[in-house]
Amino acid sequence: MSELQIVNQMESEITAWDFEALKSQFEEKLSVYKNMVYTDDSIRSAKDDKAYLNKVKKALEDKRKAYKAECMAPYEAVEPKIKELVNMVEEQRLLIDETVKDYENRKKAEKENDVKAFYDKKAFALGEYGEKLYEKLLDPKWLNASTGKKQYEEGVITAINKAANDMAEIKAMESPFYNTLMEIYIETVDIEKVKAKDLELIDSAKKAGIMSVAGEVSVTAESSKLKSDASVQGDGGTILKVYASEYQLEQLCDFMKAIGVTYELQ
Repeated sequence: MSELQIVNQMESEITAWDFEALKSQFEEKLSVYKNMVYTDDSIRSAKDDKAYLNKVKKALEDKRKAYKAECMAPYEAVEPKIKELVNMVEEQRLLIDETVKDYENRKKAEKENDVKAFYDKKAFALGEYGEKLYEKLLDPKWLNASTGKKQYEEGVITAINKAANDMAEIKAMESPFYNTLMEIYIETVDIEKVKAKDLELIDSAKKAGIMSVAGEVSVTAESSKLKSDASVQGDGGTILKVYASEYQLEQLCDFMKAIGVTYELQ
């Protein structure tokens, strides 16, 4: 590869290099090494070839790094000066941004007061659940400056009507776990999740033997199938020690709420 006189050519400025010509010469001469077979007897030759290729590689890398440093020098000289100007602008921009955000937050708060007042007027259809559902039904878009009064009022009415229909559907299910289902709906405002939970509770109740095929929940003395230690307290309550997994405990709590049992987790 020394025949290429690569090192001599790299003495010139990198901007004067003919990269296509160099690439062609590299491909031609490097092909010799691709077909070279080194044996134990020619290992010295292999070491010499490796040393030369290392030299060529280093020369290329040194040239690249030097050119990069040369190109970067003007930029590195002005970078801190430009950043100083940017910081001056940013400092003032942030101060103004705080003023703008304060204004926008106050306007949103004022608008939410209007939205809430309108919601309260129309939420009678939701009965006792109206207040609990407000945060879930509130659409942040209603508070945008671009949303007019007519738009958010239509949105409020649509949201209330949907919730009222969902609640009517839950009631029509006549589930023995109605209270639990309503808690889930208030938390998620998702009728499909409510339906799925109802099926899950009914299935678990049947497996536990506290629900008949007809769908009636009954808790009798036969519920002593539950292996637990219980003792009656003086106030008529009962201490029940339950040994269950987290999932089983969750199901048990659902059952107790559904049948009106008051409990306290320690």
